[in-house]
Amino acid sequence: MEINFTPQKATAALFKKLEAKGLIKRMLPSKKALESKTRTGVVDVFYNSRTANGAHKLICVGKRSEKIKFSWHADNEDFLLIKPPKLKYKPLYMVIALCKIKEFLKKDLGPKDFVCIELNFNDPYTSFFTMLKGTVHAELTAAGGNRVVRAGVARGGQHPVFFVTEPSKLKDNKLKIKNYSFRINEC
Repeated sequence: MEINFTPQKATAALFKKLEAKGLIKRMLPSKKALESKTRTGVVDVFYNSRTANGAHKLICVGKRSEKIKFSWHADNEDFLLIKPPKLKYKPLYMVIALCKIKEFLKKDLGPKDFVCIELNFNDPYTSFFTMLKGTVHAELTAAGGNRVVRAGVARGGQHPVFFVTEPSKLKDNKLKIKNYSFRINEC
């Protein structure tokens, strides 16, 4: 018996039907991440693989923090900056140290030891990347209002939401850096 297929266009309606049948899960910002009211934001576990299949998870992050708080990880993590077209986010910044953690801890730090990036969403060249193990970094959003008014419309700007896939037991090694202050000069 031969079964012939006629390809369909990938549409939101088709993917919604597949999701309703429990066959796929679309990577859309979670309600918990979008509606976070905490000072710094929220991490919502999108899924966590069984250890027998390899320790791995995908999280949805609602970033509300407006302060630079550096951390590093002992393993890689992948960033997926996907934004539905109708949502408008405040800027999402990432500050990355230009050296790994061992050197970072020994340095007298200066402005040339960092890069600060205003990240893009939905850009195939810059919105999907791996933060390599031992890289000191911080994610934060722009200062200002963050209150969702209705249906994804925000007064002062919706805080950004993005996805991270990483080992399921990856520790977030927070750094307390004395004698330095860090801030972003927003454009």
